[in-house]
Amino acid sequence: MISIISILGLLFALFIPGFLVTLIFFRESELLERIMLSITFSIMLSIAIGISLGYSKNVKEITGGINPKNVWMWELIITSVLFAVVLVLHRQKLTMDKIMNLRKRFKTPNIKLRKEKEPVRYKKL
Repeated sequence: MISIISILGLLFALFIPGFLVTLIFFRESELLERIMLSITFSIMLSIAIGISLGYSKNVKEITGGINPKNVWMWELIITSVLFAVVLVLHRQKLTMDKIMNLRKRFKTPNIKLRKEKEPVRYKKL
């Protein structure tokens, strides 16, 4: 049975970092083009991580080599840095109205935000 870790590993190795790179550098690209570029850039980043973790004996001793812990750690670090850059670049597009419209699209529960305390209303007996 396929585990969640293997699915996440495939997403982090083959799609997510590259998709964030395309959001940073290729803002006007279409969906199919963005998907292909995402896969390409993700593979390039995974190869760069592998090379930087175990290029030679000295580098392997310093970094601990290529093992699942190191690979996951560096994939998450790179992805979080790319995500932070995407948020900074697209911060003007992320208005509260658009975020609330996303809530309607995905049918999330309605959460009322009260700005001031509402008075309690009692029924007369």
